[in-house]
Amino acid sequence: MEKGNFKQKQLEDKLTIACEVTENRLTVLWGAIDSIDTKLNIALGFASTVLGLLAGFYALESRDWPLLSLILFGSATVAYILLAILSILAYRVKGWSYRPDVKTLLEHCENENYNIAQIKKWVAEECNTSFYINQKKLGKKATLTNCALVLLVVETILLTSGLTYALFFD
Repeated sequence: MEKGNFKQKQLEDKLTIACEVTENRLTVLWGAIDSIDTKLNIALGFASTVLGLLAGFYALESRDWPLLSLILFGSATVAYILLAILSILAYRVKGWSYRPDVKTLLEHCENENYNIAQIKKWVAEECNTSFYINQKKLGKKATLTNCALVLLVVETILLTSGLTYALFFD
């Protein structure tokens, strides 16, 4: 094998590794996005269910509820509304980068001026750019989701505290 061909082969192998690494990073990132959406779905569903059940219990129980219980229930409702708003904001994180663009990739592949090493390098650069763009958006989505999860805990504590106070301490 000639020295030039050997160096070209080494470069292609290195670029293959770079492509694989960046593609794997993007795959992990997409998995994290799906995971955050799943957590958000569970949190919002659980919060809605708990609030609905306890609201029904409060409504059906024919008694005078202590003021503290009503305040706690009202506070839990506010926490739920904030949780819902944060969930909506987290779901609305948009503008995910899906680089490399398939049409451009096909154009590069069909263009005789681009060799395999140049295409691999371009793909790796595009994937890397996508990763950094998406990583920032993922951070925003994760922060909103974490705040929503904290509000889920707050809502649950407020609801159970209000119910506990009414049933056992009034």
